[in-house]
Amino acid sequence: MLLIRLSLRNLLRQKRRNILLGSAMAIGVAILVTANSFSHGISDIMFNKIMRYVTGHVAVRFNERGGVMREIFRDKERVLAAIKNEPVIEEADESIGMFARAIGNGRSDNIVLVGIDTKKGISKKALKEMEASFRLVEGQWKDVENASIENPVIISEEKARYLNVKKNDIVRVRFRNMFGQDQAARLTVAGITRNDNIFMQAVTFLELARAKELLGYRPYETGSLSLTIKDPQKNAFALAGRIHERLKPGAAVIYASAAGRAGRNPVMLLGYKSDNEAKKKISGILKLTAGSFEKAFKKDGVIVPSGLARTLGVSAGDAINIRYDRKFEKTPKEASYHISAVCSATGYPDENVILMNDSGFYDLYYEDLPAGPGPEVKPYSAARGAWDGLVAPEWILLKRTFNTEEYKRKYQEISRNKWKGTTIDVSTMYETASDILKLESVLNIITISAVLILFFIILLGVVNTLRMTIRERTREIGTMRAIGMQRADVRNMFILETFFLTLFSAVIGIITGFIVMRLLSLINFQPQDNPLGMLLVNRHLYFLPTFPGIAGSVLLIIAIAVVTAWFPARRGANLPPAKALRYFG
Repeated sequence: MLLIRLSLRNLLRQKRRNILLGSAMAIGVAILVTANSFSHGISDIMFNKIMRYVTGHVAVRFNERGGVMREIFRDKERVLAAIKNEPVIEEADESIGMFARAIGNGRSDNIVLVGIDTKKGISKKALKEMEASFRLVEGQWKDVENASIENPVIISEEKARYLNVKKNDIVRVRFRNMFGQDQAARLTVAGITRNDNIFMQAVTFLELARAKELLGYRPYETGSLSLTIKDPQKNAFALAGRIHERLKPGAAVIYASAAGRAGRNPVMLLGYKSDNEAKKKISGILKLTAGSFEKAFKKDGVIVPSGLARTLGVSAGDAINIRYDRKFEKTPKEASYHISAVCSATGYPDENVILMNDSGFYDLYYEDLPAGPGPEVKPYSAARGAWDGLVAPEWILLKRTFNTEEYKRKYQEISRNKWKGTTIDVSTMYETASDILKLESVLNIITISAVLILFFIILLGVVNTLRMTIRERTREIGTMRAIGMQRADVRNMFILETFFLTLFSAVIGIITGFIVMRLLSLINFQPQDNPLGMLLVNRHLYFLPTFPGIAGSVLLIIAIAVVTAWFPARRGANLPPAKALRYFG
């Protein structure tokens, strides 16, 4: 405590010098805090105010037939069960959207129709964030639910101005639905929003149920899911891993009955993989008794075991009728196929299994999802041995990735493989946009580098000031040593003076930084379709100071100052008392 009191007293003795030096250090801290808060603000905007609405904190994406634009899963209940009972999930939204060509009053332009579910309710926090990004200037969000209006939509102010439309006007749109069919519709402008992000100005909001209807979704089907969760930085990767584990697929099986000339018999339809490697393996396993593999491996190829063919009274080239109960429809599904090949029982998966090319099989399977096995039907047991990996799964679960590069390679693989089944990908916004984290890191590195250069210049002043102080107080050092103060105490006293000077300067710098951020955030910018407008919130600069960031900056500066002060303080402490007392400055 004595050393602390002496250090504080000495700081007050040299007010002018310490005020000048402390002011320079405070300016450096203020710049560092402001710059770090701005880079954190940019990251927060990109993640929580842009990426959150585009992908969610965690996303479960579906691509039927590997089509990137065909985001559909045929069994909504099944996928919702995978995210059920997860307390960290705050909201689960369907990502329903489509590109469309809009025709207004004498003008046309591209828009993105996005479905929003206003009926389920929204938290005050989410509503506040939504209103900060999409500020209504006319109408209300609830207007998109109005059944008396023909397809009510909320459009951006910029898009409404370009299309020359206002509230209650009609906008005609042309688009392609989920299944590649060209469609047209009339939309009514029910509200207008203002948005500073140029990339979001093309977004036009439509009630979710209407958007799904326009795109061709049935009530039990869903688009990709966007999950908003608590503390995403902590929970996102763990949650994605759990959901991924629950979505592991089984074999795709259709429990049906097949009819030929001799009658009808219970069967199981399985798809077999039709890539070149799988075809080679299958042709080596099965023994043909009729037909050919050339026909069997085509899209409409059907393979029947010889025992079942005899029971049904059919052979290669004959037609069979398939009938099965559908999971979501009351009436059964019926389809007719021609047998491409008949094989012996040797090596065949099961005596009542009909094999179909996976391309044709998935057409049947996804269009009308089959019901499960009846009470008297033995469920299919996954094929092992030679058939392991050759039977078509319910879907293809893509492997987890953990950064943007891996994520890009995964989707390039989808394009190359042209999978016949639906692919499911579970990802977090941190891997789909890890480049944003790199951007924040680069900004922080640039900021810290610039400020450290400034501080090294300032700390040269600390060293020179400390040397001058030691020279002026040489006789004082000799006196303290003569009355019994140890070298370490003298050294520590000077180090403590530097420590307290840096600490007080840092506190003043933090306060100054907050004042500067407040003043800068009051400036109202007019982006005027400038892409940099996406970095603004309500047309103002956005700063996000964080305790770890501020504390880290202060500790870094104090550490540099103390290390810098160590050497002149040690030199002063090593002066012999007699020599110090004889010194005349």
